Amino acid sequence: MGLNKFRTCIECNQCLTREDSIFRILVNEDLIELQNSKNHLVYSYGELVFKEGQYPSGFFIINKGKIKISKFGNEGREQIVRFAKAGDIIGYRALLSEEKYSCSASAISETHLCFLSREFIYNQIRSNPDFAFGLLKLLADDLRLAEEKSLNLAQKTVRERVAESILLLQDIYGFEKDHSTINITLKREEIAGIAGTVRETVTRFLHEFSESRYIELTGKKIKILDLQKLIQTANL
Repeated sequence: MGLNKFRTCIECNQCLTREDSIFRILVNEDLIELQNSKNHLVYSYGELVFKEGQYPSGFFIINKGKIKISKFGNEGREQIVRFAKAGDIIGYRALLSEEKYSCSASAISETHLCFLSREFIYNQIRSNPDFAFGLLKLLADDLRLAEEKSLNLAQKTVRERVAESILLLQDIYGFEKDHSTINITLKREEIAGIAGTVRETVTRFLHEFSESRYIELTGKKIKILDLQKLIQTANL
């Protein structure tokens, strides 16, 4: 985190993003402490927030923007573990387990983050049972999603996984103003990282879905034309 990244942001008690996170629990003195403890940072597209193998000194709340959490296999192929959006917390599992990051996080749009130190988080866990329970629920939800993804990789065809990846992106990031174009721009390699396959295979299936009029491709943008057909293809 370079000092040049530090920016100012609105007061925590006026932050709408906070209302979509576990920090909505904090009130009064705790909310003031949150305001005084955070550091606001801005990352450009492609910038690394944290790197696999580093030790955490706190965790991050996404105030605005989009993040991908990924790791690289032995052959250098990127596997995307999950995506995160405004209101999500990233880097907290490594902090709580006092281990190195098992994955890397990077911005896939201009992204504004609030960073909170280990000391602030540990103090809240010790003094605020509701906050501690909120973190426990986050861990449980992440474990469930990881189990579901592992099951999908084992049981679904690549074609089904590519279709499901498109639906996952729509579910996380929603649509643009036209209510059909997914509100994120990703490279084919990144979609392959979600589906657990290679870029060439993703390109082939995206072309197939486009020919079948399930989707429309404009550069790196994906517009969903037939949601039900995609759902059927994903075997959901």
